[in-house]
Amino acid sequence: MAITVHTYKLLKHYSEKILNFGNVLSLGRLDILISKDEYKKFNIPFSKNAYVNNDFFFDFKFNSFKSLDASEFEGSEIIHDLNKPIEKDIGKYDTIIDFGTSEHVFDIVQNLKNINYLCKNGGHIIHCLPANNNCGHGFWQFSPELFFQLYNEKNCFYETELILINMLEKNKFYKVENYTYLERLDFNSDVPLYLFVKTKKRNNQNFGPIFQSDYEKQWKNITSEESKKSNLSKLFKNLKNNFKKIPFLDKFFTYRSDIKFYKKKNYLRSKFIKRVNI
Repeated sequence: MAITVHTYKLLKHYSEKILNFGNVLSLGRLDILISKDEYKKFNIPFSKNAYVNNDFFFDFKFNSFKSLDASEFEGSEIIHDLNKPIEKDIGKYDTIIDFGTSEHVFDIVQNLKNINYLCKNGGHIIHCLPANNNCGHGFWQFSPELFFQLYNEKNCFYETELILINMLEKNKFYKVENYTYLERLDFNSDVPLYLFVKTKKRNNQNFGPIFQSDYEKQWKNITSEESKKSNLSKLFKNLKNNFKKIPFLDKFFTYRSDIKFYKKKNYLRSKFIKRVNI
């Protein structure tokens, strides 16, 4: 639950589109993890505050700032366990900020329903959550597939954007294009990756069943990219598959394929990952 250089830069980027964050609800107290050198280097408004509060939200336009937590230990204004449905009136908010909370909530589906419930119609939901190489940090790591399938027009969300963050890089951001119903996209890396997600809510409709798109494609017989490939491409693939069946060569191809699959920053080779300037 923190503002880092990464999340500050991305909030700054989207503040130009959102203009005013309005009444903000943070899941967990939003502490500030920016070093003195980083304040200066990245021209970030300095604060001695340990947490974002109603008096300080950097240079962003907002009306009010509250936080919600399962415990009073950090002084949140609203106490509620996100594993449970919200049955009391704790208000609706223009912007929900989830910077490192959802991965710690066991009932992730109820948690996402609560986030939807707390967001006003026309409001924004913003996440920044672990995607890869954070095993043990929380209960969950998150895939772009989840957010593309959850925050789509069918479920009354729009303007959904996903940004992939390599936590070891402070100046590089990668937009994830919507690849659903085209192919399965695996993010393999030897560095910690986080997903920054921004979406806008249209109305109070509860989201329906969520399925993985590559399985839905098979169930519904949606035309795949594979069927659109050229005959030459299909021929090459068949030859490659036949080579793999030859004794000794099969182990070589399997090993080489595995190495390529798990190679450092292999995810950046995807046609659905685009470097963006933020």
